[in-house]
Amino acid sequence: MGTTLEFNRRKLTPDNRGFTLVEIVVVIAIVAVFFMIAAPRVTRVFSSQRENFAICTGMIVKTFDDAFLHNRTNYLTIHLQSPDPEDSLGQTDVFNRSNGISVLNIVNGEFVDSKLKSLRFKQFSEAFQIEEVILANGEKLRNGNVMIPFYPQGYSDNAIIHVLVNGDQQWSVRIDKHMKEPRVLEGWITYEAE
Repeated sequence: MGTTLEFNRRKLTPDNRGFTLVEIVVVIAIVAVFFMIAAPRVTRVFSSQRENFAICTGMIVKTFDDAFLHNRTNYLTIHLQSPDPEDSLGQTDVFNRSNGISVLNIVNGEFVDSKLKSLRFKQFSEAFQIEEVILANGEKLRNGNVMIPFYPQGYSDNAIIHVLVNGDQQWSVRIDKHMKEPRVLEGWITYEAE
């Protein structure tokens, strides 16, 4: 009788061993399916935005460094939405680009891409649209190519680049004359607002 009582007591006590392997596998499978559906969409939006700003600001910093270290004037060129044929200066190759950034140098009287691979033309996707550039004199440019010189003495011209991200988020990249690092600011800023 003692053994049947022990057997019945074991049956009535709750099982404290935790989840079964099958239950854990089912939960992991459900979580994995949700992750596979949602994660690429979320990470694609944030990573491409961060990546594009990193490319833009990185090229500005490298343009500054290259001009200073190699004692030459570099032209950070912002290629806006639609090229302006009057901007071409007789050259069609480097001035027919749109929605991108590159660094140009003058070689034998012509503008050519920088020899450094990291400073060559980078075109942005439609989710990262360069809308306009505001120059230090307040002039707003929405078409063509804007060339911002970076001088060997360690300075550039002031400029504000307005970017539209995902069709509705307004951002500004502020290039300050004596600062190596540009500032990325939410919203479209102007010189008057500062």
